[in-house]
Amino acid sequence: MSAAPVNDRLGLVSAAIGALAMVLAVVSVIQSGANADLQVIAAQGQAQLAKAQALTTLDNNLVQLLAKAAAEQNDSDIRGLLARNGVTFRTSPGAAAPATGAAQ
Repeated sequence: MSAAPVNDRLGLVSAAIGALAMVLAVVSVIQSGANADLQVIAAQGQAQLAKAQALTTLDNNLVQLLAKAAAEQNDSDIRGLLARNGVTFRTSPGAAAPATGAAQ
């Protein structure tokens, strides 16, 4: 039995394992690039959500201030604006009327 065929087989097996390792390394690099792209997309989505939450808070504050002004000043124009945009409110019966001037 000759040592040459065994060495040839080991050489082929080593070459195949080396080629497989190279292919897996390339696939790993491609996957890490795709993962980085997904992380950027996720970060952009989180930034949009944070901005939307801040705008929602601002929107709610603005609506509350408009409703308060409409109730205190009995302003039908502001009430109409709010109603056209789906906002309705009622004043509580125990609410004091705003002062309109000095007593005479």
